[in-house]
Amino acid sequence: MRAVIQDVFQALLAVLIPLAAFTTGLQAPKPGRDQARLWRRPRQLARDLVAVLILVPLWVVAVVLVLPLSPAVRAGLLIAALAVGIGPVAALKRMGPATPAAREALDLNLIVLLISLAFVPIAFAALAALYHSDVHIGVGAVAKVVLGRALVPLLLGLGAARLWPRFAVSAGPVLLKIVNVALLVLLLAAVALTWKLLAGVSAIGWLACALVAFGAIVIGHLMGGPDPGTRAVVAAASVMRFPALALALATVTRQARQLIPVIVAYVVTSFVLLTVYGLVMSRRRRARRAPAPPLRATPRPA
Repeated sequence: MRAVIQDVFQALLAVLIPLAAFTTGLQAPKPGRDQARLWRRPRQLARDLVAVLILVPLWVVAVVLVLPLSPAVRAGLLIAALAVGIGPVAALKRMGPATPAAREALDLNLIVLLISLAFVPIAFAALAALYHSDVHIGVGAVAKVVLGRALVPLLLGLGAARLWPRFAVSAGPVLLKIVNVALLVLLLAAVALTWKLLAGVSAIGWLACALVAFGAIVIGHLMGGPDPGTRAVVAAASVMRFPALALALATVTRQARQLIPVIVAYVVTSFVLLTVYGLVMSRRRRARRAPAPPLRATPRPA
């Protein structure tokens, strides 16, 4: 039974990343006249990249240095932090494909995916040298996942949306539902595959996952600029990173059995905290939009 679950997990991982990337491109909004693309706003782009590529990894390094974690937990958290790219596709559904936040998310995904081709192997090489670790991930392994499973399908989805807009309108929502269900099945398969090992993450390991996720949300929120929609995009990209890429990269290492449970624990923790963050931000937006109660006229004294 365990072998069947493992085969299902590997198959879902191989299929889900390209499907999610294609669906992201297919659901991508057209550029609006009221908002310049992210690469035409260098100041905001720099803030986003500093948050995702520099501040969050530094925060993770600080957490794993301070807390007494096992080598597997340290390595798993670092892989989860350094695996950058496409954030959760379900966010496009929540934001709506025509909103400025969705356009911001798409642009940030494209830019970070391209940067990840060089960023991920360089960052892993630097950390391996720093920690004297034998967890090495080469450029070829990263390029195989990023190009073959993420970037090319994303560009194909963008092209299909431009060439066949009716197909995108009809098939996009259906594919999005399939991706969301497949993501849930993938997470359940990962939990079923590693549920015994999840206990081995230990309480301090789960605490580290929560600290890393909370700090990443705060960093993304603060660096996202004054617009609430942009803040939500950068916060999601900062905390969720690219979970499927993290799992795929963990499987090519010799420590996959120890690393995958840590990544699953981080994904679960970050998803819960990101959901709480979204609820808090939604309440704040509703409170701001709520009309002020009418002023009652004070009766004049007779």
